Amino acid sequence: MLLCFVLVSAISMALMVPAKAAVTISKWQPPYVDIDGTVVYKEGVTASALIGIINDVHPEIMMNVSKIVLEFYNLGINRTLDMSASPHQLEHNDYGAFTLSFTADAAVFYPGLSYDFNLIIEWINATTGPQEIVGYWERPTWWTGMQRFEVYPASQVDAMDSLQKYQSYYDYYYYYYWQSMAAREKSTQALVEKGLGDTYYDRGDYANALAKYNLANTLWEEAVAAEKNWRTTMENADLNVSLTEASASLAQGNAALIEANSAAVQADAAMTSANGWFFIGIGFAIGFSLIGVGAVVYAIRKPKAPA
Repeated sequence: MLLCFVLVSAISMALMVPAKAAVTISKWQPPYVDIDGTVVYKEGVTASALIGIINDVHPEIMMNVSKIVLEFYNLGINRTLDMSASPHQLEHNDYGAFTLSFTADAAVFYPGLSYDFNLIIEWINATTGPQEIVGYWERPTWWTGMQRFEVYPASQVDAMDSLQKYQSYYDYYYYYYWQSMAAREKSTQALVEKGLGDTYYDRGDYANALAKYNLANTLWEEAVAAEKNWRTTMENADLNVSLTEASASLAQGNAALIEANSAAVQADAAMTSANGWFFIGIGFAIGFSLIGVGAVVYAIRKPKAPA
């Protein structure tokens, strides 16, 4: 009787785990952050796992997928996609994609701890009438390729987001040359507030850490605004000086132009006077020349005195 029981059990196990089903996709879905190889969800959000399955059990076996389970064995709880009421049929070599979703509950998944799990897929003999499990596929976390699971309190995630924003300001502006004294002061205060935020964060006081990180970011914003105002004022002042200098240069240019015009008028007058004297000189020259010619003609034609 014992031998028969062992044989029947072995046959039953062979039927329940007939061969294998290929899982082609197994990954967590956003929104989450990856921290040191662990997927971390914010408290209260919906955690989702995408599971892809191919029926490669046997050419003649129809997979009626009834359940997909994440078994968090350390906690003794399961998170299940239950399709028993309407199993998803997969013919041989057919592919099916399933999404298992549940709430990231910090009261269940204690913050500060990460959890491994088993991924389990069950399929049954039929979609109607008497139903029984005829196969299952089970693998641990490391085999599935999925990351360990963790939940962070909302205040911790918010503090991390604010710290990330601070880090962006810091990376860009830390070596920036502040011309405004107000900007220098506020940027220095931002560094101090961030340091206090780190102290609170390390203590697990995420609410106060968030407040300090937010204040540090506000100080960065005020530093940037002060620098902008200072530089705008200086640029306007430089522009006014440039315009004043340009106006003075224009006035000097106009004075020089007037002076040049006056010199040109004087030059024209001088030229006119010179031309007058030139023509007068020519007149005198012509007159004396004519007198000389007349004298010569008179001398030639003068009657000779009697011998």
